[in-house]
Amino acid sequence: MKLWKYIREALTRYPDHTVSEDDAAMHYDELCAFAELFAQKIEGQKCCAILCNSEMAGSMALLACFAAGVTALPLPLRYGARYCNKILQFVSPTALITDLNGELQVLDLYDSAYEQPPEHPALVMCSSGTTGEPKGIMLSEENILSNLQDIAGYFDLTEQDRILIARPLYHVAVLTGEFLTALVKGTDIVFWSGGFDPFALKKLIARRSVTTLGGTPTLFDALMRCYRCPAGLLKNIVVSGECLPATVADKLKVIFGGARIYHVYGLSEASPRVAFLPPEKFSAYSACVGIPLPSVRYKILDGAGKPVGKGSPGVLWISGPNIMIGYYKAPDRTAEVLRDGWLCTGDIAVCDPSGFLKILGRADDMIIRAGMNIYPQEIENTLRTDERVREVCVRGFGNEQGGTRIAMEIAGDFAAEEEVRALCRALLPDFQIPSQIRLVTHVSRTPSGKMIRKGA
Repeated sequence: MKLWKYIREALTRYPDHTVSEDDAAMHYDELCAFAELFAQKIEGQKCCAILCNSEMAGSMALLACFAAGVTALPLPLRYGARYCNKILQFVSPTALITDLNGELQVLDLYDSAYEQPPEHPALVMCSSGTTGEPKGIMLSEENILSNLQDIAGYFDLTEQDRILIARPLYHVAVLTGEFLTALVKGTDIVFWSGGFDPFALKKLIARRSVTTLGGTPTLFDALMRCYRCPAGLLKNIVVSGECLPATVADKLKVIFGGARIYHVYGLSEASPRVAFLPPEKFSAYSACVGIPLPSVRYKILDGAGKPVGKGSPGVLWISGPNIMIGYYKAPDRTAEVLRDGWLCTGDIAVCDPSGFLKILGRADDMIIRAGMNIYPQEIENTLRTDERVREVCVRGFGNEQGGTRIAMEIAGDFAAEEEVRALCRALLPDFQIPSQIRLVTHVSRTPSGKMIRKGA
């Protein structure tokens, strides 16, 4: 149990630092003792699902699984019972760790049909989509430990910092990139289980003297709307999960200009971090996700599987010790993305003249129209330059003739669809102008906050 040994050393090195949520708090040494004591309750289990109201309780359960050498399956309580049941039926763990009665307890699942993989995973992280069969991403101790050490190497967290974890540990970007990284750096941790509420987060940042916050561009955009003047409290900001619009990047530079802003890129299959943009480069290269982590290699390939030149887009492939074992009970799906130690990310990337990586979007989101490759994020970023636009989501859809058309949801200060069409005609080339425009209050998103690009 290399991973737990690494974490345990940090917990004992910083015994007086704390994890907290609301009025509950626990010192690192108490957290360590609890994890090892609770680990005794789950000895002999193969896979434990974790379903907790409290993110702090979920973190305690997670560490207990690491200490016991039991596969952990975090469940997304915020997604609702239906989706959690779908994951439970798919993975069929041997036990459930929950705090739904007010305290952490273990429930044996005697009808379990869990299939132990040949290579024992430390984590099974299921996909966050709300339709279709869950995708169980299996991560080993070595995957997580390698990525954790790489992140800790560049992320300038200190013992004097306090990080607010405002997203669920169900997301590996939060689990590894924020929670575990904070533990090994000796940083005080404040959990927030209240869901997406920028006004509440703003108050909590001030009340708890938070210095570090990670989130999606959507979260930061909403949070910045709560500030009337530059906010100097935050020292570290980590932006991940979505392509960063230029308009949001520009606001970050103004409102949080005194903070170190890390623009990072990753995916769950990579444990999750792949690349990061050093904070000192953010002002000039905010559209880029920077350089790969020390243990990560990459290549950008065209449709024929051949490397593209610098400045040309293609599909990003990565390799390294952080790459997943595979998908749970899905060898065919695994073989589609893992080839000779290389993982196909499914993202369109380009290496810009500075040598930094830039993510253009998902390969399956790309729209081909009249022989032209159209990236939804390019249209969205262009439209966001108009101050009336609050949110916009672009997607492709088929027509009866077999071609592809462009649909768009847009939220902002518009009285009628024609105003939006006039804006599109003014800012976009003809081949990028949407065929279908829908005015909305908020664009369609998954429970994790990512825009839904599938369907019309």
